[in-house]
Amino acid sequence: MPRNKVAWRRLVFVILIIASLALLTVSFRESESGPVHSVQQFAAGLVSPLQSWGAKVAKPFQDGYQWFKTLWSAHRRADQLEEELQVLQGEVVKLEEQAEENGRLKGLLDLRDKGTYPDGTDFEVAQVIGKSPSRWQAWVMIDKGSADGLRVDLPVVGATPTAGESLAGKGLVGKVTQVFEHTAMVLLITDSGSSVAAKIQGSRAEGIIEGSVSGSLIMDYVDRDIEVNPKLVIVSSGYGGVYPADIPIGIVANVGEEDVNIYKEIEVQAFVDFRVLEEVMVLILPQE
Repeated sequence: MPRNKVAWRRLVFVILIIASLALLTVSFRESESGPVHSVQQFAAGLVSPLQSWGAKVAKPFQDGYQWFKTLWSAHRRADQLEEELQVLQGEVVKLEEQAEENGRLKGLLDLRDKGTYPDGTDFEVAQVIGKSPSRWQAWVMIDKGSADGLRVDLPVVGATPTAGESLAGKGLVGKVTQVFEHTAMVLLITDSGSSVAAKIQGSRAEGIIEGSVSGSLIMDYVDRDIEVNPKLVIVSSGYGGVYPADIPIGIVANVGEEDVNIYKEIEVQAFVDFRVLEEVMVLILPQE
């Protein structure tokens, strides 16, 4: 029975093929007014309205597909542009950081080139990699150590963006107190245990600048008979054997006098903004 069905299907297929070839042959041979052409034209007349109706029905779906395709393409393009924008914003931030760093390093170079240091002084620029965790101490860790020629008691200067009344943002930072192979600790002049022999330009008054727990600087032991005006520049005096003379420290912010005190007490505004200190320069003084 299955074999008879297969044979029957094959016979029908062959008959249809022969009929199609016969119709094609007749269609090519007969004139346009022949019966086969008439049947084709009649069938085309019946199908044409259906095709037109089908095209009208399908058009909204085609338009919707094209709209969705365009929307999807625009969405993907927007995502791509957003990624590119984020990359460009990252590059802008990086360039701004580099520009600010270059400005700070230029300030350090100014300190090196315009300062008066002992003959044979070398200079080592270092990055700040750590800071004291509490207000009771004021120190920073830097990424240079004994392998770079650092040793205890070397003076350290720095450059920061100008802030407030600061003249240039460049000046004395402190001194090296501990040295390891590739790192070192720098005690800041704002530490309560720090003291720097200093003098006031113009009046030539001398005294000692001391740090405090609050981070402010006070110049003490200034003879009260010497006139000191605000805004005068204060520099290191060179006494004490740690800091060379004439390193900028700050300016006179306020002058206090008490009848019971034989000295003036002067508030000092440091040139360096220690809150944003990122790079320093160690002065490697020649050993005696």
